[in-house]
Amino acid sequence: MANRLTFLRRAFLACACLLLLPSAAFAETRLGLVISQTDYAGDLSRVTSASQEADTIASALIETGFDVTRAHDLNKRDLAATLNAFRRKVDMAGPDAVAFVYYTGHGAQHPESGDSYLLGVDAELVAASDLAFYGLDMQTQRDGFAATGAKAIFLVFDACRNVPGFSGYKAGVKGLSRVEARPDMLIAYATGLDDVAKEGVYAPVLAEEIRRPGQKAEDAFAAAQRRVAGRTNRSQLPWTNNLLYNEFCFAACEKPAITERPEPFELVMSGSELDQAFLSAYGEFGKATVEIKAEEEFGGQMETFTFEPAFAVKFDDYIALVSKGTNKDDAHVNVGRISAHYIKDGEVIGTWLGLAYGNGFGMPPDYSLRTGLLNYPTMMVKSGWMGQGQVLASEDVIEITPDGPIFRASVPTLDDTTGAAYEELRPCVLEGTIKPSRSGADSFLVDYKFTSEIKGTDRLVTYTLNPASGEYVPDFEYEQEICASLMFDALEGNGN
Repeated sequence: MANRLTFLRRAFLACACLLLLPSAAFAETRLGLVISQTDYAGDLSRVTSASQEADTIASALIETGFDVTRAHDLNKRDLAATLNAFRRKVDMAGPDAVAFVYYTGHGAQHPESGDSYLLGVDAELVAASDLAFYGLDMQTQRDGFAATGAKAIFLVFDACRNVPGFSGYKAGVKGLSRVEARPDMLIAYATGLDDVAKEGVYAPVLAEEIRRPGQKAEDAFAAAQRRVAGRTNRSQLPWTNNLLYNEFCFAACEKPAITERPEPFELVMSGSELDQAFLSAYGEFGKATVEIKAEEEFGGQMETFTFEPAFAVKFDDYIALVSKGTNKDDAHVNVGRISAHYIKDGEVIGTWLGLAYGNGFGMPPDYSLRTGLLNYPTMMVKSGWMGQGQVLASEDVIEITPDGPIFRASVPTLDDTTGAAYEELRPCVLEGTIKPSRSGADSFLVDYKFTSEIKGTDRLVTYTLNPASGEYVPDFEYEQEICASLMFDALEGNGN
């Protein structure tokens, strides 16, 4: 009851805000149906977060002008009646109607025919034929809504859950099968075909994109698709089939004049939240021994690491844990590593075992942690090379974003030939200092200075975000190993 009252309060506030919008803000009739299925009969698991997921989507729809019908824990008969009543409502609204159906709960596909079904909470699945008895065929629902002739129809199924196997079939099937969209329709699944989705991952991201102004509806789903894939390290890959032909935007189609603020975060360096996140990721407090198969570039063999928590970044309803691992083997060819886990409600939703690597002798890489450089906490992972008296060093810039860790740039920070200077050869040292840009997080600066007797040209280099690649690109790059060239140029200039 408390959850339902909270939702009604949010809905009331959202409607109050809509009263302030111009009457022409939403020209078409916007109708939404949001269904959550939690408490199932038989062996079907309880979908704990279904109600919260549905409330999140319903709030986003209400805030963007939809008249939303909300339903919860429907048996097959009531599920069919609710969908039929809503379909007729859409049909009577005429050709300018926009319909949005969101279903979260259990869905399953037949192990032989591949037909997919939405399941009432009275479903007791023993034999495969029970799917047709307790469920609604998704293709029939699609065809019914297509026949309304609405301007745009969205069918969103957050229903790719684990279901028990069926008698007489050796192997069960996972998730939902492909249901093709009809013209002027978009069908979206919370994860890929024949795959299983985690609870509470897709809905909050989709709700954010529904609210985001300046993008078409199909772009909102595409953005949610990319973000969920990034947040879970591609362990959950939403699927979308888009046949929309009429332009439609949930929020305003015009981009806002002011850049949207980044999602709030809290940096956690110690304490119970960090300890609990580490326990969720590794099953132990404070320190954990883990066997990991090394990547092929490092030999591909099994290696043993001791992991410890480094820090965490707490976002709205989940936490990103970063850990450092020391390799049990400490030869110069054995590298330690830094790993990351994204955790929601105590469950790991994304894992990056090789976020960064050390330079050998079993140790994880050195790094510094910065806030204020980019939008989110950023690791400056140090790496380097030394040979024949020359030292080259760089820092990999890795941002811990709400949608997963993102490699942003590899920045050269040191070129030092001091160890190679002998007799008439004089040393050259070029140092780069990474600094934030006053213009915002779409760029940062590297202040390069020659700090030795031999001088080149000092420069302030700007690294600017390339939206297509997600990496920051410099507007100037020094010649590779420039200090070695300047050192020998200086020698020739002395006539030697």
